[in-house]
Amino acid sequence: MSQQPPLLSIVTPAYNAAQFLAPLIEAVTRAATHCALEWIIIDDGSTDDTAALVETLTPPHIAMTLIRQANVGLSETRNRGLVAAIGEYVWFVDADDLIAPDGLLKLTQTMQSRCDMISFQAMYFGEGVMDANIYAHPKPQHAFNGEDWLTMLIMKKEWRHYAWIYLYRRQFLVETKLQFRRGILHEDIAFTTEAVLRANSVRHVDICMYRYRQNPSSLTGSRSISRVFERINSYFMIVEQLREINRRIPMRAKTMSLLKNEIIGQAMQVFDVAKCLNEREQYKSVIVDCRKRRFAQSLFQDVTNFKRLRQVIRMWLTQIGIKRLK
Repeated sequence: MSQQPPLLSIVTPAYNAAQFLAPLIEAVTRAATHCALEWIIIDDGSTDDTAALVETLTPPHIAMTLIRQANVGLSETRNRGLVAAIGEYVWFVDADDLIAPDGLLKLTQTMQSRCDMISFQAMYFGEGVMDANIYAHPKPQHAFNGEDWLTMLIMKKEWRHYAWIYLYRRQFLVETKLQFRRGILHEDIAFTTEAVLRANSVRHVDICMYRYRQNPSSLTGSRSISRVFERINSYFMIVEQLREINRRIPMRAKTMSLLKNEIIGQAMQVFDVAKCLNEREQYKSVIVDCRKRRFAQSLFQDVTNFKRLRQVIRMWLTQIGIKRLK
């Protein structure tokens, strides 16, 4: 007789995460008492004791799969975990973060309703960081069409595009062929945007399930010159990804207008991140690149209100060297 597949697959990419893994292993072990789950950990070319720690600390009764690979980055690693997963739902949990294991009992009931995506509350934490909720306001508990969920969050200024803030019905991801774009940072932005727009049903559970570590040594927190340039180049691609989603996925005019506002918001990150470049020539190289791309000019097509028009004009003035964006 074939074994019943788990209700939940937790996919955890891990790169040099040994210093953070112990409390996450403990939390997943406790979670397994509330929900039939498998845990897929992909060691993405770590040079520390990540793999050894996983093998040492994970209890034998946890359905855990450890995959070792050469370093390929977060997107491709998550995609590999998705291919390996067999659970009804998939949850992308980062190795330096924490989950609330006792909350899975409540999420289990929601997973049985077979929503395409399940949302929940989460919290920022970390050394020198005050604990703060991701969502400032409570959310309705009924099921939403994905487009309605997206428009509600954007209008309330609470659209969060973290991949880990949702459980995804695995077959939904397979059928829509959703994957993380390789070779960029902030890959969650386009992934979650498209996932929500394609979801027939999204349900929010009012429980704090995830604790997101504010880690200055993370890929997005690093201020190394190469990492800053990588982030800037990623935002160029994200703008194009979001435009492509707007063109490809049918949606209401109001939703398209709201997403155009999001495009301009992400475009502003190019100039904002560039402020981390203290060397004049480095900063200037970003502005020259924007000028060659006619980056600011391209954003006028996405303007839908006066506030965004002012922001695009400021970016254009920065791009032509009249002022530095503050």
